[in-house]
Amino acid sequence: MRKKRAARAKKGHGALWSIIYIDLMTQIMAFFVIVWTLEHGARATQTTDVGSGFGMGMGDQTVRMVDLPGDVLFGSGKTDLGPDGKDIITKLFGDPSGGVLDFDRGGLAERKLVIHGHTDDVGPKDDNFALGYQRAWSVYLEIRKHSKELPEHVVLCTHASNTPSRALPAFEGTLTDEEKAVIREARAKNRRITIEDLVVASPGLKQSAASP
Repeated sequence: MRKKRAARAKKGHGALWSIIYIDLMTQIMAFFVIVWTLEHGARATQTTDVGSGFGMGMGDQTVRMVDLPGDVLFGSGKTDLGPDGKDIITKLFGDPSGGVLDFDRGGLAERKLVIHGHTDDVGPKDDNFALGYQRAWSVYLEIRKHSKELPEHVVLCTHASNTPSRALPAFEGTLTDEEKAVIREARAKNRRITIEDLVVASPGLKQSAASP
């Protein structure tokens, strides 16, 4: 009898998780409508559908990752957001009616915004780790203006150049102007901020589902 009850409990948690996930997808749709507008207007962002199963444990879901080009957000060598960068953040997160910064999942799951700072490969790696974090921090401070809840639901990461968006081509010999341009373009793609929308099953739900 105990085994049957445990099986029913697991099925119940699975059903709850499905409801939570569907509800989340509905609530953040406005976020990606705004992203779509930016993509097809100013071409300022890129979104990647990562799909499911790309998280930290059972039931974790990376719903979407939004790439924001560093050269649009920041001036050359700067860590403070420029006017264009602030405008992009406001368009993405500034409408309170859109539910983009709604983190309430009823205690059954947790929604996180993970802000990833990436750099190109120029300069010492240690300096680039610091640069990636400082730029992620600047984006966090700007988003925070639109949500008092954000500090409890955000994760900041720095990658330096360790997870490039575009691999640098391995040209040999003296580089032509065209090859130099290709390298400049690849490095520009790699200087970016990525905002990841992550849904994490609450610790209590995970523990209950894992119990025999």
